[in-house]
Amino acid sequence: MRAVPLFLLVAITAPAVAAAQDTAIVIHPESTATAGEQSELPIAVAEEAVRFYNAAGTARLSGQTSLPRGALWHGDVAVRNGPVEVRGKIEGSLLVINGDVVLDSAAEVTGDVFVVGGTVTGGAGATVGGKVRTYPSPLGYRLLGDQIVYTPNIRRFLPVFGAQKTWEAGATRSTLSIATGGTFNRVEGLPIILGPQVEWGLSPDLLLGVDAFGIFRTAGDLGAKNSDLGYLLRAQLSVGEDRHAGLAVRAFDQVDPVEDWGLHSAEVGWSAFLLHRDYRDYYLSKGIGAQIFVRPERPLTVSLDVSHDAESSIAARDPWTIFRNSETWRPNPPIDDGHYTTLATTLDYDSRNDRYDPTSGWYARAILDASWSSDVTPQNVPVSVRRPIPTDGSYHFTRLWLDLRRYTRVSAAGRVNLRLLAGGWFGGDPLPLQQRVSLGGADPLPGYGFRESACNRDLVDSAFVTAGPAACDRVILTQAEYRGHLSLHWIYNPEGDRRRTVPEALIALGGPDLVVFGDAGQAWLVGNGPGRIPHDRLPTIGSWIADLGLGVDWGGLGLYVAKAVTAGQPLRYSIRLDHRF
Repeated sequence: MRAVPLFLLVAITAPAVAAAQDTAIVIHPESTATAGEQSELPIAVAEEAVRFYNAAGTARLSGQTSLPRGALWHGDVAVRNGPVEVRGKIEGSLLVINGDVVLDSAAEVTGDVFVVGGTVTGGAGATVGGKVRTYPSPLGYRLLGDQIVYTPNIRRFLPVFGAQKTWEAGATRSTLSIATGGTFNRVEGLPIILGPQVEWGLSPDLLLGVDAFGIFRTAGDLGAKNSDLGYLLRAQLSVGEDRHAGLAVRAFDQVDPVEDWGLHSAEVGWSAFLLHRDYRDYYLSKGIGAQIFVRPERPLTVSLDVSHDAESSIAARDPWTIFRNSETWRPNPPIDDGHYTTLATTLDYDSRNDRYDPTSGWYARAILDASWSSDVTPQNVPVSVRRPIPTDGSYHFTRLWLDLRRYTRVSAAGRVNLRLLAGGWFGGDPLPLQQRVSLGGADPLPGYGFRESACNRDLVDSAFVTAGPAACDRVILTQAEYRGHLSLHWIYNPEGDRRRTVPEALIALGGPDLVVFGDAGQAWLVGNGPGRIPHDRLPTIGSWIADLGLGVDWGGLGLYVAKAVTAGQPLRYSIRLDHRF
């Protein structure tokens, strides 16, 4: 037996404890409460909190607040940056943003108790007429007059490690950031970003944000024509309190991954940094782009994106790693260089109750993009892999990508999650190397080795032999898993708080999920002839590769073992830093 791959042994203990401290929720047992362990505040919850706070009939308070016994508040009350202690009566509902609530034994709330970014505790005898809802993740907001405006973290490329300094003046917020800017990899090393972010509240329904980041690639120059410095400049104008529409423009000089739909970026980066194993390939992209997006209904977002960029091959460097530093990196395979113009339409439907740890809901994404290039320089690829790419300025191709997921709670502690993914070539000329696909590896088929199905066996050119690039036209994948929660909660607080029925936890660890899973799929070449499948057909089920496995997932940090069931493969182990899907 062998372990392929092991992703993050060093970080097992600390993240588990930190995550548990963030998600511990205590609710008065006599109330009709609903709660969940949230890793990110759902957009619908944030919007509801903002609407409640900004409503004309809501009394708005800030800071530490206490309602003494015998006192009475009429109407709805919203408090920013508590804590809040209720000993009297509220004839209405109570919203607390980024603060805790303590309900005294004599407390009475005739409506709901709604807490965002905090917890609720209380003694026996407290009465809540409606529901008690708590979400531990804080609400990001800024003040605009006597109202608040939701400011979610829309810049997902900003990482965990770094420092920020923020200044606020009226409706303007400025932030200076220095941080790791992406995934550690064998091309850039650890990219570092530095620059400002500025947001202007032009009105309660109009927000303008501007980012200007420089990117320093710590592995050194990318090549004779490239640099160890890149950039990402972006401006976005958002409309509506909940940002239901907007326009964004950008300019960029950045390293983009090939096949970013498998392992999560953090997992790829830690595997490379710790174990000298990089499970992605990369190319350099320099260009400009613009996007228009609209959200006609809360779960649905539609966007149209156009970009023009120069895409070029880059070689692997030799960044330092913790282990196996003396080994040679897997070569970064070349791509089909050229200037590409791409027009993409994306439909996102997301009704999940939580983005990172969903227990119910649907997630669906459909992307249709068309690209063309007048100066493509194709690599030497045999016709058994793809037919020749035209170099007379007429090169164009179309891709389609579908990702459908369903999350269902089947019992108090059990969940069933299902996924169907399909994508690749849809029409036009053959796909360039940077847009091709493969299957196999820790995600999404952990029972098989890296790129078990990659259509690259005929790539005999020396540039490809040891790199093992993805070379298939299409891929299809099905995934299913059952998650059963194990109630092994542990709370540690040597002193406690005698004023509360349940002491506030100094350390709180939740129980893990036991995961039983199975995956099956295939990647293939499209066309007629040996080893190909016609464009209007799918591979026969008998040709699919499949695996079965077990795992223990502790808030996203999981240990899994998987076995291939359609080929003679050893047991394979993997450590994951996030849920499988």
